[in-house]
Amino acid sequence: MNSKQISSKSKKPLPASFFIVVSYENEEAYYRLKEKAEDSFSQTLYESKPLPKWTHQFENFLDSPIGRFTRILSLKRRISREELPSLQKECTKFQTNLRKSDESIRILPGYLTPYNLVLASLEEDLHRIYMFHGVFAEIIYTYQGQKWIPQAPAWEFFKHPEVLYFFTNLRESYVSSLEKR
Repeated sequence: MNSKQISSKSKKPLPASFFIVVSYENEEAYYRLKEKAEDSFSQTLYESKPLPKWTHQFENFLDSPIGRFTRILSLKRRISREELPSLQKECTKFQTNLRKSDESIRILPGYLTPYNLVLASLEEDLHRIYMFHGVFAEIIYTYQGQKWIPQAPAWEFFKHPEVLYFFTNLRESYVSSLEKR
């Protein structure tokens, strides 16, 4: 038998950069969410400036209006990718509590790796992969040719230059931190 046998042991991927996209109307609700996120997850690493409004293709059928403002919070804590359903569950709790003061608030957790950006969703669709506990994962961007490429079904929000710029900088910071390991 050859001494260099192929190992069948699977290799766990590196921790991912955790972020949340927040759509809101009321600034106070946003800052309360930021405080809750920092208490539950970790300190904020980066916070975007106000970005173009997040929209939904079925906006007229949603149970509440969509806020006029959108921001992204990147958190210092690195996550295992399989944590996404439990993080979605926690963000859903935050959203439910904050809807008392801002009925439009929406919190969308996701993670970034050197190769892609993934967003959690509670809605099934043909391009989403079921994880567990009612949570689906959707690849929003893939990193190709030194830039993020939005996938065809990605929401318009993710195609705005300001959003691409934020996630490009977040990726550079993340990859740089991996090189220092």
